[in-house]
Amino acid sequence: MSTPIVFAGSPDVAEPYLRALHDAQFDIRAVITREDSRQGRKGVLTPTAIATVAEELDLTVIKTNSLRDVDIPEVEIAVVVAYGGMVPRRLLDVPAHGWVNVHFSVLPKYRGAAPVQRAMWDGEPSTGISIFRLVDELDAGPVYFSRTVPFEDDETASDALTRLATSTTDEFIGTLRLITTDAISAVAQIGEPSFAPKLTREDGRIDWSLGAATVIQRIRAVTREPGAHTTCHGDVLAVLGVASQIGPPFPRGNVVVSDGRVYVGTAESSVELLEVKPAGKIAMSAMAWARGQRASVVFE
Repeated sequence: MSTPIVFAGSPDVAEPYLRALHDAQFDIRAVITREDSRQGRKGVLTPTAIATVAEELDLTVIKTNSLRDVDIPEVEIAVVVAYGGMVPRRLLDVPAHGWVNVHFSVLPKYRGAAPVQRAMWDGEPSTGISIFRLVDELDAGPVYFSRTVPFEDDETASDALTRLATSTTDEFIGTLRLITTDAISAVAQIGEPSFAPKLTREDGRIDWSLGAATVIQRIRAVTREPGAHTTCHGDVLAVLGVASQIGPPFPRGNVVVSDGRVYVGTAESSVELLEVKPAGKIAMSAMAWARGQRASVVFE
C-alpha cells in the first residue's frame, strides 16, 4: 500500500523531490505551493514551478501564501522543500510522522532561507543537505539524515542548488521510507547554530574595494538570485558571469581591456568579466559591451 503524503514546495529546486515521490508511487494527496505571482517586465501572472509540475502530474494543488488557515488531508507524513512559509504549530502533529523538511546545509549550520548562498558568500568549501523533522522553531528540529556536499569549481549558488536537488532524491526517498516504517530515529542537532537570512539586492551590489577572490566568491553566491550588479556612468550593469581565475592588478574599479579580456580592478588584483547585461538591454559578452563604451569606465 502506498504511503499517503502531502508535499509543500514552490521553486524549481523542489521539483526533483516531487517527481521522485511520484515515481516512487507515494500517494500524494495534495501539493501545497505559493500563489501565482507577477513575473518579468510585463508582470505576467505566473504559477510556481511546483504548481506547473503538480498539474502536469494531475495532482491536487493548493495555492496559498500562508498555511495559517489551511487544513491538510489525513496522511502519514508531510514534506516541505522550499515552500516559502512557516508551518503553523497546529499542523505540525497532524500527520502521523509529522512534517519533514529538506534543508540545504548540514544543520545546525546555516539555518534559514539561503543556506547555500550564504555558505558560498562566506567562502565555505562545501554545502550539504539535512532531512529533519519540523518543530516550532526555525530549522531546529531533530535530524534523520545529513551529509556534506563540496562545492564544485566555478559553480554559482544556483548551480549548486540544482546539483544538490537532482543528486539527493534517492537519499530523500530512502529516508522517507525509513521514517514511515519507524526504522529510523531523528537525532537532536549538535553544535552552535548559524543563520542564513535571504540575500537582498543590496548584497548583490559589487564592492570593488574588496580583494579579487572575495569579489568572485560573492558574485557566485548571488548568482542567479538576487543577482550581481555594479554602476557604470550612473546606470546599473548586471554582472552575469566572471572567470574563476584572479586577473592581473589594475586600479580599483577601473575597467581594462587587455589581451582580448575585460578586467575590473579590485583592492587586490582584478576580476575578469565574462557576461554582462546593461539596463534595458539583452545579455552580452563583456567584450561586446566594452567595445561599445566610448570613454574609459570606472565602476562606482
